[in-house]
Amino acid sequence: MPAFARARLFEALRKLFEELAREMPLVVVVEDIHWADQATCDLLRFLTARLKKTRLMLIVTYRPEETSGSNALRTTIAYLSLSEGAEVLKLPRLKRAEVAAQLEGLLARPPTPAFINEVHARCCGIPLFTEALIDASGTLRTDFPGSLNDYLLKAVREMPAPTTELLKVMALGGPHITHALLCSVENKSDLELAELLRPAILAGILVPDGDGYAFRHALIHEAVRGDLIAGERMAIHRAYAEVLERGPVPSYRVWHSVALARHWHGACQAASCLRWAWQSAAEAAATFAYADQMEMLKLVLAAWPEVDNAADLTGAGHCRVLELAADAACWAAEAEQGLAFVERALAEVDAERDGEQLAALLLQRAVMRQHALIPGEIADLERALDHAVDPTRLRADGLGQFSRALILRGEFGRARRLGDELKELSEKLDDEEYRIEALIVAACVASDSSRVGALWSVAKRAEKASIGRVEVLAGAALLQALLERGAHAEVIEVGPAIFARTVEFGQARYIGAIVGSPLCRSLLPVGRVSEAIETCERMAALDPLPLGLVHVFECQAEIALVLGDSDRIAAAASSLRALPPGPQLANRMAASLLRFDIESRALAGDMDLSAMLIRSASTHFDKHRGVSWPLLASAMRVAIDTNQNDAARQFADLAVRTPCRNVIEEAERLGISAEMSRIAASDLDAWEAVAQNWADLSQPFRQAYALMQAGSAAMNAGKRARGASHFRQGADLAHTIGAPPAVQSDRDAGRKGPH
Repeated sequence: MPAFARARLFEALRKLFEELAREMPLVVVVEDIHWADQATCDLLRFLTARLKKTRLMLIVTYRPEETSGSNALRTTIAYLSLSEGAEVLKLPRLKRAEVAAQLEGLLARPPTPAFINEVHARCCGIPLFTEALIDASGTLRTDFPGSLNDYLLKAVREMPAPTTELLKVMALGGPHITHALLCSVENKSDLELAELLRPAILAGILVPDGDGYAFRHALIHEAVRGDLIAGERMAIHRAYAEVLERGPVPSYRVWHSVALARHWHGACQAASCLRWAWQSAAEAAATFAYADQMEMLKLVLAAWPEVDNAADLTGAGHCRVLELAADAACWAAEAEQGLAFVERALAEVDAERDGEQLAALLLQRAVMRQHALIPGEIADLERALDHAVDPTRLRADGLGQFSRALILRGEFGRARRLGDELKELSEKLDDEEYRIEALIVAACVASDSSRVGALWSVAKRAEKASIGRVEVLAGAALLQALLERGAHAEVIEVGPAIFARTVEFGQARYIGAIVGSPLCRSLLPVGRVSEAIETCERMAALDPLPLGLVHVFECQAEIALVLGDSDRIAAAASSLRALPPGPQLANRMAASLLRFDIESRALAGDMDLSAMLIRSASTHFDKHRGVSWPLLASAMRVAIDTNQNDAARQFADLAVRTPCRNVIEEAERLGISAEMSRIAASDLDAWEAVAQNWADLSQPFRQAYALMQAGSAAMNAGKRARGASHFRQGADLAHTIGAPPAVQSDRDAGRKGPH
């Protein structure tokens, strides 16, 4: 526009902003100035210079990587950044939990841990890419719409032709490519390569990364790789493989053998791929890298039909490779793939001639069925022991696995008998690993009074033996026993170290959530809610199988319960309900779901539905053997609150008749008895005893609730000073541990008084 007209426009905007700012503070936001033209840049500089004493905040946003092509924009950004009162904020990429929150908003439902992990890995924490990865049905895109793909490739296609060709080579080199490897593949000197890379780095396509380079975003990397045609792919993979065949490249971040297997596979050279994949699978197994081991064995199986002497090259039959792949998938917590490997192997194995291999495959299928919450686990274990009859390590494996499956179901008598057999067999084999495993079984089926001491002893023995598998098993059993005893301080002290060992032994995804759950549940009662949330997020980030997800969703619900968030409780219950209804935890899941439904509806003030759920709880206790004390305590409290006195009497009677296995259950029973007194006249002495009991067990939330009830009972008995003291102590206690919603909930509960 003519200079005079533009000056009039700029001046009019200045006056408009000044007038508006006189009435109230004004915020002006200009987004995405990386798309701005010269006139817009001039306007921003004009306003910045002339509105310094105005009650106006000017916010401009831009993407740094988009500024390389515009001198005017770079000049404007520098001018704005150096202006008086200016503050430059560099927004970090979203963390996993933040991506999860964004996805929940986009989907209108909580996303699964696996979904969050994949989106976070691909979007690199960029909100725009998160949205682009979700299609209209709420599922993850496998390809990009043309507009996004063009956007991702725009800068790549604007590079000089030699740089574009180099980017294609880098796209097949992995997420990180060392300078040394790139020089060798391209046959360039350091300076020649640097000149080719410079335009891509300046344009923000690549970033320096230690001793090499990486694509700035995973989606750009993905887009460049997807833009290659078949012939280009094969030639580039062959170039990498030929360089790597000459010897390892310094600082290459992928195992030499793994890289060779991948590149020979991409070059369609089956024999070379099989040879290197078989070697790298063994290397991965030795370092507990089970996901890598599984990937390499998949390459072996893919190349097998094209290699005439595959069995000679590997020294193993096809069925054995399938068995190894299934074992790797099991430890990598890839149950779906593992089950597919097992089924293929079972179709090949000769049961009459090789009963032990059949037994080994059945044991693998059993453990994957357990973690996937699929029926048939017990039948597989029984059949496996029928075939593994000789006193070998295989039978010892079966006895230990069968014992743990029975303990999970609460069948302690049968588990004890199998554990005794395992103990005898371990002595015959003179094998410390199975001795320790037998001790774990014996401790888990022992009485509560001796369980913790026995597990402490066996955990120390396992640590001394440095046998990863049983060390993790002992640690998990110890944490659960400590939790049941209410020894939260001890769980919090040793839990992180045990969790770290699951990572060291490559078993974090397999058992990490089961180890993390007692830690999360111990942090909550002592008021360390933020740490419990962090622990639960780490558990979810592992993307565990359904057995582990039960622990994740239960912990999410427990956290929401402490925070008084009925919607979050309901969301966690919905996630729990969506899991397979396997027999392994059927009773536990039914009790947890009913409890969470009762608590969420009560918190939401839906007394009619709460009353209906209380009736469901009565039916649940009639139907299932054993008692879930958390469900019984929740049902009792809400039954009193909804004036369902007959149901309350039934629950109180059940609590009296049910033996307690540990001090936590004894405390729950005492609390249920005190709740019962609210029907007539709330018993002050009973509530004071309950409060003291929870104090002795270091559970301030439960103590605060009992103090509120004691305060109400004291007020109703005319003991106002005593009641005020209890109210004040309970409110202060709850406030100190940092949960305002719980404070209000406890205060309101305490003031309800008798019915």
